[in-house]
Amino acid sequence: MKKQKALKALEKLGHDTSVSLPDSKALSGRDFFYAKFYIEDPRPWRRRYMLVFGGWLLSGCFSIALTGVLIMVTYLSEAPEASSLRNWFFGGVAMSVVFSVAQIEVLYGRIHWVWVNVAIYLACLLVALPSIAYRPNAYLYSLCLLSPLIGLLILNSNRCRELRHKMVEIRHKREAIIAALKKQGRWKWW
Repeated sequence: MKKQKALKALEKLGHDTSVSLPDSKALSGRDFFYAKFYIEDPRPWRRRYMLVFGGWLLSGCFSIALTGVLIMVTYLSEAPEASSLRNWFFGGVAMSVVFSVAQIEVLYGRIHWVWVNVAIYLACLLVALPSIAYRPNAYLYSLCLLSPLIGLLILNSNRCRELRHKMVEIRHKREAIIAALKKQGRWKWW
């Protein structure tokens, strides 16, 4: 009886119920976990998008860190080390937190937050560009310019765009399921 009600609810949401769904008792432990806690199976998603996500994250970390080192070596070379290190550390942590929150929001399906990541990449690039006047180490300078450019390239890639659109689809599915559960009076969160 419960299975028939669940199939009717899925039909109302627009899912194809002609495909036979496996019984929960026949699922293995891992498949049962994914069926209970995810709207879609995350394993193919991880295989397809994990390199994009990892590159995006690493590029942001390197951009923020290398820009901080370049600022310390060039712009703040004459400033007292204790105060400039403390200020840059807390500024870098704040930028990293904002970057991470924006990336989490993008992965949650709110793709307009990608502009926060673009702004951080551009800020790192624009802060690093004029430091050539101080004649910094060539490797540090080139890496400091290269990491935000790679991050912007990753954000503009077809796979990253596909990832963002996939996250929007999943968000819409999640919102439809929540709306259906609220309508039935079975939504227990918020």
